[in-house]
Amino acid sequence: MENAYIGKVGFRYRAEITRPALERVNMLTAYSTCNIADGMQKMYTMDSGIKAVCPTKKICGPAVTVRISLGDNLMLHKALSLVQPGDILVVDAQGCTAFSACGGIMMLRMKKLGVQGIVVDGAVRDIEDIREIGLPVYARAIVPQGGGKGGSGEINFPVACGGVAVMPGDVIAADDNGIVCVRQDDIEKVAAGVEAKLEKEKNSFAEIKAGKLVKSDIDELLAKKGIV
Repeated sequence: MENAYIGKVGFRYRAEITRPALERVNMLTAYSTCNIADGMQKMYTMDSGIKAVCPTKKICGPAVTVRISLGDNLMLHKALSLVQPGDILVVDAQGCTAFSACGGIMMLRMKKLGVQGIVVDGAVRDIEDIREIGLPVYARAIVPQGGGKGGSGEINFPVACGGVAVMPGDVIAADDNGIVCVRQDDIEKVAAGVEAKLEKEKNSFAEIKAGKLVKSDIDELLAKKGIV
């Protein structure tokens, strides 16, 4: 059963989660995070404090969620035994930037395991290794101080990351614009919303090409507000 877990509150994990089929994930891979945010009515966007620690490629895949205690990454190590190729690790480090949640050695393991990337609401370290390994890493900060391996944590339970609640198996998309989270049940609706917005943008580009450089409905919008 998906709801079954091993351990106890504060030290527990789910070994199995429901991931969306690859073809469903691929419905979102062609879009930027800006497109996806538009398709979700500007919801489920992580705050701008979490960003790529160095230039990287876009990633899009199912979340394996991890919550760790301050200054400790024991359960993040355990999570590496539960990931599948294409997964994205989403780590709730409670915004702590005094200690790194992980560094170069762990990231090399992630890369070898086929993890697409990692998003950390906290800090990471070993920026030189990150550049060399090529694993997309999104974090709140870079700090040289590492942590311990004895603290509590939970894997594949709901976490908070960048002000967004992330469930295991949610689709995470991240690029240089930021990070968005798409609920599994919403994938088709979000993709349809993206396409509708892109169609509107085609009209805007056509207007610009035709020399119409000011939106034609601005005065109408201002009139509705009683301004003009």
